[in-house]
Amino acid sequence: MQANIFLFGIIFGSFLNVCIYRLPQDQDVLLKASSCLQCKKKIKWYQNIPVASYLFLRGRCGYCKHKLDIQYPLVEILTGIIFVYAFNEYSLSLKFALLVLFLSSLLVIFFTDLKYYLILDVITFPLTFIAIISSILLTNPFQLTGLESLMGVAVGFLPLFLLRWFYLTFKKIEAIGLGDAKLMMLLGAWLGIKSILFILLVSSVLGVIVGIAIIKFMKKKKDYPIPYGCFLVFATILYLFYGQQFYNYFL
Repeated sequence: MQANIFLFGIIFGSFLNVCIYRLPQDQDVLLKASSCLQCKKKIKWYQNIPVASYLFLRGRCGYCKHKLDIQYPLVEILTGIIFVYAFNEYSLSLKFALLVLFLSSLLVIFFTDLKYYLILDVITFPLTFIAIISSILLTNPFQLTGLESLMGVAVGFLPLFLLRWFYLTFKKIEAIGLGDAKLMMLLGAWLGIKSILFILLVSSVLGVIVGIAIIKFMKKKKDYPIPYGCFLVFATILYLFYGQQFYNYFL
């Protein structure tokens, strides 16, 4: 059963790749046929089989031989893992579907922020709304109530929003993107207040470490933009697995 779930997951991951590329460009993600980004030729169905086609074509376009982004099989495999993880947690149920939706959306956010420095409202706002409704109906996969979800929205959004406002008002620089605050709003809606401290702390530490490495080894300037949303997503995954141990240890 898990093998079937994984296969279905990598197929869904192919759709997530479409979202990652097209949503930032405001393109249709359902009806428009896939084509090579370099030569623009339409990709045949047998050239678009998740993971397998990438391996068969040796990571290159079947027409112009342009090198394909490793993102494609990576996203597909990660989505397969998401499906298996959600299935192990909740079997085939509404909570399974909601957990898949949440984690898949984080995967899309990670790569749109990494590639385009964009965290899109078309993802954050609907997902926040879904989290609140599922919590009110007591189907939230993380066992939140409606009140806990709403409190998570406020507490998640405000810290980064106020930090952004402070830097814009007094230092005239955009230290934090508004998309990062909206992402924290989404995370608070799904995971509640308890997750906020862990996610902000871990993402900040990771961001500082990577930022220093970029400046030192890549010789970038101190104002080189870093996709902070990627660190928020990574910290969220760590919270799912180690958040409880973190609070048990320190509290």
